[in-house]
Amino acid sequence: MENETFSILLTAWLMLVVAIAAPGPNLVATASTALGHGRKAGLLVVAGVATGTFIWSLASAFGVAAVFTVYPPAFMALKLAGGSYLVYLGFRSLRAAWRNTPGAIRPDTRRLSPLASYARGLGVCLMNPKSALFWASISVFVVSSKASPLTIIEFCIAAGLSSFTIYGLYAVLFSSRGAQALYRRATRWIEAAFGAFFFMVGARLVTA
Repeated sequence: MENETFSILLTAWLMLVVAIAAPGPNLVATASTALGHGRKAGLLVVAGVATGTFIWSLASAFGVAAVFTVYPPAFMALKLAGGSYLVYLGFRSLRAAWRNTPGAIRPDTRRLSPLASYARGLGVCLMNPKSALFWASISVFVVSSKASPLTIIEFCIAAGLSSFTIYGLYAVLFSSRGAQALYRRATRWIEAAFGAFFFMVGARLVTA
């Protein structure tokens, strides 16, 4: 793999990792389930989220690449739109950190079968409309890297594994009743880091 290709894919992966670690619907579903039903149910939700992440990564990388091949100007349009969306995400997260907005994580007391837990994670990941915009932004980096199809598939697998690892740690953490208070103290700093990173990457994407 060429150095430039590796650098671009690494940037895309870092964006994904920061987005996973930051507060969002996937984290709320994972943590709420772990708090209400324990570690096993939480990890089943995580498995669903990781599957959704893998599906999104494949769809964005290869689907968007096909559009760019048919209509090259679409790349510039998506580049500007994706960069603007990342700047928006960064601004919103920095504002949340400044206001110290409380989290939405609460114990989920609904009855959940193992299949329902998995389906919950998969559904939250796939049906979140913001995921489409985020993955569109990621796809700009993946496609512009000019990586081989095999390398892109490896990137998609790494995305799914990263999702499972990070959310899995959250599931283990939140299966403890005392975890919510600890997380609330750290949320502000997570939001701030998330916001600063995406603001810079988005601005770079728009102005490059």
